[in-house]
Amino acid sequence: MYKKSMLKYKLKLFVIYLITLVINLNYCILANTYYVSNTLGDDDNDGLSLEQPFKSIEKINSFYFNPGDTILFRSGDLWKGMLWIKGSGSVQNPIILDSYGGDIRPIINGYGYQACILIYNDDNININNLELFNEESHLDSLGNVKKLTGFGGASNSWGSGKDVRFGIKIIANNQSLSNYQLNELYIHDIYPTPDNINNIHKGYGIKLETQSDTLINLYNTISNFDLTDSFIYRTGHYGFWIKSLGLNMNFDDIKNDNIKVLDCLFEHTGGSGFVPNKSSNVLVENCIFNHSGSSIDQRMWKRGSGMWPFDCYNVIAQQNYFMNARGPQDSYGSHIDYGNENVVFQYNYSFNNEGGFVEILGDNINCGYRYNISVNDGYRLDPNNQLWKKRGKTFFISNFCGSNSVRCPNSGTFIYNNTSFVNDTLSPEIYCWPDVGDVHIFNNIVFATSDGDVIPTLIENDSNTIDISHNIFYDVNRFYLDEDLWNIAIYEDPELLNTDPLGTDDPVYYNVSNESSAINQGRIVNGSDEITDYLQNNGGRDFFGNIVSSNIPPTIGACNYNGTNEFNVSNIIASSVVTYPNPTSTEINIELGLLSNDNYLISIFDPKGDLVYALEDNNSSLKIDVSHLSKGVYTIHIMSNKYQTNKKVLIN
Repeated sequence: MYKKSMLKYKLKLFVIYLITLVINLNYCILANTYYVSNTLGDDDNDGLSLEQPFKSIEKINSFYFNPGDTILFRSGDLWKGMLWIKGSGSVQNPIILDSYGGDIRPIINGYGYQACILIYNDDNININNLELFNEESHLDSLGNVKKLTGFGGASNSWGSGKDVRFGIKIIANNQSLSNYQLNELYIHDIYPTPDNINNIHKGYGIKLETQSDTLINLYNTISNFDLTDSFIYRTGHYGFWIKSLGLNMNFDDIKNDNIKVLDCLFEHTGGSGFVPNKSSNVLVENCIFNHSGSSIDQRMWKRGSGMWPFDCYNVIAQQNYFMNARGPQDSYGSHIDYGNENVVFQYNYSFNNEGGFVEILGDNINCGYRYNISVNDGYRLDPNNQLWKKRGKTFFISNFCGSNSVRCPNSGTFIYNNTSFVNDTLSPEIYCWPDVGDVHIFNNIVFATSDGDVIPTLIENDSNTIDISHNIFYDVNRFYLDEDLWNIAIYEDPELLNTDPLGTDDPVYYNVSNESSAINQGRIVNGSDEITDYLQNNGGRDFFGNIVSSNIPPTIGACNYNGTNEFNVSNIIASSVVTYPNPTSTEINIELGLLSNDNYLISIFDPKGDLVYALEDNNSSLKIDVSHLSKGVYTIHIMSNKYQTNKKVLIN
C-alpha cells in the first residue's frame, strides 16, 4: 500500500514538473524583444526588429508584457514622460529593460510625472543601463497635474502627492511582489519642480512602497531586490527609500526581505543615501555614500546620515565609505535608528561627517559597530552652545524611540574594535543617555591630537548595565572622561601610522605600528556561533582583512596587529590607491600610494568588460584623459609584481 502511494505521489510530481517545463518553454517561445528609438522609430512599426522600432513611451505603456519579454531602448536617445511597465515576468523569465546600439545610456526624463519608471503590482522585472532624471514642472500646459490614463499618477492617495517625484517607484498594493534586479543605472536630479524652493526634500531616486489597507492583505511585502553598480546623484531627499504604509506598520514580523545594495555610489543626496524600513536580510556592501544631507541645491532637505535602518531585521553594512554627511540633526556617516534587531556596521570607513561616527537609538536588539575607521567625524557645534544636544559625537547611544516621551532601552548594544581619529579643530562628545540598556564599549581607540578644545564624555546610567573596558584614549589631556570610561583603559599613544595632525583621508594610515601599546591588549570576543548573533562573536577578521583569533587577545582598534602575525599587506597596499574625481567626464587622477615603489600595469575596462586603456609605468601618480569615453561605470585594474587592486569610476 505504501509503495503504491509513493508511486502515485512521484508520478504526480513528475506530471507537475512536465507542466511547468512546458509552460516555461512556451514563455520562451512567446517572448518578444521590442526595440524603441525616439530618433529612428515609428509607433506604427511592429517594434520587433532594429529596422522597425517603436518611437514613444506611450506606445510601450499601451502594452501588457509577458514573461521573457525584453524592451530595448536605443543608446543615446531621450524620452519625456513616465514609463509604466505593465505585466509580470517569472523567476526563470523576467521582463527586461535594457539598451541597444551603443555604450551611452538611453535617457528617460520624467518630465514632471510622478516617476521616470513606475511598476505597480507587477514583479520579476530587471532594469539595466538607463539614465533617469525628473525635475520638470508637475503641471501640464493647462495648469493641471500630469497623470497617466488608468493611474492616479502624481495625485495617488499613498503619500505621493503632486509635489513628490521619483526616478523609479515600485508599489505593492495589497499584494506581495518579488524579484527585481536594477543594474548600471544613473539616476540624478530628482526634484518636484525646476525651481520651487518650497518643495524641498520631495525627490527620491528609488522608492519601494508596500501598501496594505485590509485585514486580508496584511502580509504584502517586496522581496528579492538587487541594486548593483548604480549611481544616484542629486536628489531632493533620499537616494533609495524602502517604506511600508497602512496596516503593515502595526506588525513587527511583516518585513520586506532579501534586499541587496552592492557597488553603488550615492552622492549629493539632499537627505540620506539609503533608508530601509521594515526590511529583513539587508546587505549593503562596497558602496560610497558621499555628501548626504547635501545643500548644493536649494530644493534639498539639507540633512541626512549616509544610511540608517529603521525597524529592520538582519542588516549588514560592510566595506562602505560614509563621507561628508551634513545637517543640523543626525547626519552621521551611518546610524541605527530604533526598533531594529541584528544590525551590524563593520569594516566601513567614516570620514568628515558633521553629526559624528556612531549613533544608536532605542528599542534595538543585538546591534552595533565593529572594525570601522572614523576620521574627523562629529565637528558640528550646537547652535545654542548646549552640551549633549545637537553637538557632534564620536559615540552616541540613546533610548529614543519616537517623538513621544516613552523611552525604550536596548538589549545587546556593541561598539568594539573601532578606531576614531579627531584632529585639533574638533571636539566631538561621547555620550550615553540614562538607562540605555545592555551596552558594551570596548577595544576602541579614540585618538585626539594634542591641542584643541576638551572632548567631553558623559555616561548617564543608573542601572549599571553598561560594560566599558579596554579602550585607548589619547591624548588623555584633551578628554574630560566620565568615570565609567576609566575602567581598564589605556592612555598611551597607540602610535598610528598617520603623522599628520589634521588627519589623512586614507584608512591605511590608521593602522598601528609594531611598537603600539594597543597590541594584544584587547578583550577577547568568542561568544555565540549563531548566525544571527553577529556581534557576539568577533567576525573573524579586522578592517584590513587580518585574522582575529577567538582565543588570543586582539589588538585594540580596527587593525588586528598582534606582534606575531603580519599585516595583510595586500589589503593595506590596495587601500592606499586613490582615484579621483569620481564621477568625472574629463580625466582621472590616480595616486598609487604604497604601490608607487613598484612597476605596475594600469588597465581600464568599459561597462561591458572590454579593455579601453592600458599603460605600464612606475610613477607615483598619473593623469588619464577619459573625455573620449562613453558614459558608464568603468573598472580600473592596477597590478604590480606582487599586488593588485580594482577601482570603479563613473564617467558621466
